[in-house]
Order: sequence, then structure tokens, then C-alpha cells
Amino acid sequence: MRPGNFPTVRLAQLAALIQNSVHLFSKIIEAESLADVRKFFVVDANDFWHYHYKLDDESVYKPKTMGAATIENLIINTVVPIVFAYGSAHQNQTLKEKALQWLSEVSAEKNSITKGFLKIGVNVQNAFDSQSLIELKNQYCTYKKCLRCAIGSSLLKKI
Repeated sequence: MRPGNFPTVRLAQLAALIQNSVHLFSKIIEAESLADVRKFFVVDANDFWHYHYKLDDESVYKPKTMGAATIENLIINTVVPIVFAYGSAHQNQTLKEKALQWLSEVSAEKNSITKGFLKIGVNVQNAFDSQSLIELKNQYCTYKKCLRCAIGSSLLKKI
């Protein structure tokens, strides 16, 4: 684990986010664009953490801000599901569409699952695609239900 990803640093960043974000959920729901949402997550941990990675070990100065990849990960795995669920719970189709639109605007996740799909020629353009493929893997590939999956069926027909 890299020092910038230490749990103590992540907790300090979360504390800064909470401290600086009054009514964060409402702001996210009301946000017009994904760029507006990204701005909510641009926070600095307090000065103590600029000189520490752990509570008892001082280090050289390095600002502890959330990087773009961390913010994208939060959007994919937290913001979009919550906005979509809130839209579903309140029968608000506009919110559900907004959540899906945001997912299509975020870069695709790069992990072993998406790399596996890339190897077999499945194009992964954005987070909407990567999340879909992760779900396919978890629901079909893991359980060897290839014949019930459009991708699996097409691959088997080529054999």
C-alpha cells in the first residue's frame, strides 16, 4: 500500500470532506454536471497530515489531497449508486438518468475483470461499460453460465 493510501490519510481526507461539505447529499442531488460533483471532493486534509502518513511518524511535507482516480472511484462506487437509488425510491426518472449519464462520463475502471474482457475484444469505453462487464462477470462467468450470456454465446459459436 502506498503511503498516500494509508487508512489514516484516507480517514483524514474523509474528515476534511465532512467538515467542508455541509449538505453534501443535497448538493450532489442538485448538481447539474459531473464536473460540479467532482469539485465537492477536492479537499485537503488538515495541516497535521501534510507532514504525516501515520499519527506517530513525521514525514516530509506533502499535501494530502484526493487524486483524480480516487474521486472517480468515489463517483463510480458511491455517488452514482446513491443518486440512482434515491431516484428509484422517489420515482424520479430524471435523477436515475442523471446517475447513468454521469457513469457514462467517467473513465472505465482498469482492473483484472475489464482487462479480461479487453483481451477477448470487448470494448470498454467508460465506467458504464466497465460496471456492466463487472456485473456480467459476477453473474455469468463466475457461475459458468456462458450459454445464458450474449458474449459467452457469441464466443462459443466461434469455436
